[in-house]
Amino acid sequence: MNALLVLSAVPNGQLPKRDSGEYTKGALLNPYIYDPAIPAAVVGCIVILLLCAALVYQYIRYRSWFFWAALIGILMETIGYVCRLYSAYHERQAIPFLIAFLMILLAPSFLAAACYTAFSRVVWFSCPSTSLNFKTLWCFPRYITPTFVIFDLVSFVVQLVGASQISRHYDHETAPERSILESERHVVAGRVILVLGLIMQLSCYLTFAIIALRYFIISLSFRSFDLGDWKMWRRLSYLINMAAGLITLRAIYRTLEIPHDKGAGLKYLSRHEWCFWMFDALPIALVLAVMVVWFPGRYLPRSYTGLKLDKGRAVQEKDDLGQMGQYGETELREFKPQDFGGGVGMRV
Repeated sequence: MNALLVLSAVPNGQLPKRDSGEYTKGALLNPYIYDPAIPAAVVGCIVILLLCAALVYQYIRYRSWFFWAALIGILMETIGYVCRLYSAYHERQAIPFLIAFLMILLAPSFLAAACYTAFSRVVWFSCPSTSLNFKTLWCFPRYITPTFVIFDLVSFVVQLVGASQISRHYDHETAPERSILESERHVVAGRVILVLGLIMQLSCYLTFAIIALRYFIISLSFRSFDLGDWKMWRRLSYLINMAAGLITLRAIYRTLEIPHDKGAGLKYLSRHEWCFWMFDALPIALVLAVMVVWFPGRYLPRSYTGLKLDKGRAVQEKDDLGQMGQYGETELREFKPQDFGGGVGMRV
């Protein structure tokens, strides 16, 4: 992250020189701060490509147009890991490194946005009409997706402001002994703003994870409305909760890897490659795997997979379903997509 903030301001893709530290004075900067492992880059690229291909296939097959944010996220992940593989072979080229770092850094925001939209569909599909309120859900049901997406966007802009201040300082510095570390140490305001943006983003993810987990727990009581019979949508809760938790853990890592003080900070995280693969690549790969296993388009009626959800129609459908169990508690059934002709998971 630290190298990225400065490389974006370097002309002609030429890497700057370090004046001191662990590298020889005057030596070209390796943007990774370590020698990237090519085998790890190959395996990571292949795994991400396979998972992304599976998600694109299901996106088209089940016509899950509402899940468009995930499509952007997996496209960015694909570009990011392909460029990282290329950059591992060509360490001193700045452009591939910048593209890889930006794509891998920003892609989870779109994956999180996809979770927001999926959660909104689950709520409108499963929650009884009488419980569609802030008191029950801890969020406004009509504004679930906009609320979290806007907050996420604001945090991203704050991060961009902080990063641009650090880059501007390095670009305007004329001293021949300038270095990345010196830019980070002098631009205190930029570093604080950057960390603030990361904390805001982490707070957004954590809040969503708590709300989604709470809804999964309270929804266990919805069986009395006959909606509990729909075990299919509960699998979407697995997707949402697991993905939200993994993205939150990854956000914690990204927040901690930024140096928070002039002479301190968890520099170990940014200087050792295994930390990236363990705390960034692995959680995101697991998020993609969970999306493949419990893809939303397989478990929602076709009326819920379009770009825009007709909330009035959703309420009417729930009311009709609720009347099925109003004369007493019914035995839970294991529904399958085939039970809904032209509906859940069917290509029509």
